Amino acid sequence: MSAIINAGLDVLYLDFDTLLLKDPVPDVVRGAEKAELLLTRDFGGECINIGVTYMKSHPDTAYFLQELILWLWHHPYEFCQKAFAGMMGLEDVTWNEVFGDPVTRVPRWAFLDSINAFVTSTVYSRELQGWTGDIDKIVIYHFLDGTGGVDEKFAVAGQYVNLFDLFYDNPKLDLFDTEQPLYEQDPDVKSQILFARQPQVTEKLQACSWVEEFAWPAWKRQI
Repeated sequence: MSAIINAGLDVLYLDFDTLLLKDPVPDVVRGAEKAELLLTRDFGGECINIGVTYMKSHPDTAYFLQELILWLWHHPYEFCQKAFAGMMGLEDVTWNEVFGDPVTRVPRWAFLDSINAFVTSTVYSRELQGWTGDIDKIVIYHFLDGTGGVDEKFAVAGQYVNLFDLFYDNPKLDLFDTEQPLYEQDPDVKSQILFARQPQVTEKLQACSWVEEFAWPAWKRQI
């Protein structure tokens, strides 16, 4: 991403475990009018999810990525998504009072619609994960399969469901058919997506984690 940004091109990054149901470009272009960085979040929580990330070619995003890569080089065992959130002052991953602030400025950023457009499946928590609204308004369905398995004791479905096979190795689906939605081509696809549908929007988002004020980066303490 850093090389592309520095080459003067914008970036839309998607995890492998995502299913495009609509062209995301119109939503991203609208969001990019007011931000250089666009992210998604949990349905019922404040934690960011970098499975769908847009970055505009801009000096602030170039600097942000440079410092993120540098920090990860020196902290190779940190989860990149958590480090990303830490750079933004949303989670505590660094001892800023000891090592200093890793990032001194953050690009203008915003969330894409994580309720009904850029949404996730439900794996471990019906309170935090999923979506609500109309199925035909979903743009990208992030099915949260980064490990190829689940802890069956805690998974909502009680077992691992291989959605890579359902979405990408399914003879019933024609991925080139842009007229008929995939969930209309196979009822199992529709059933799976609707499994993650919640009855209503969460009234109050759960905090991602408790972050002591002394751990905030300097730019955040000054707000």
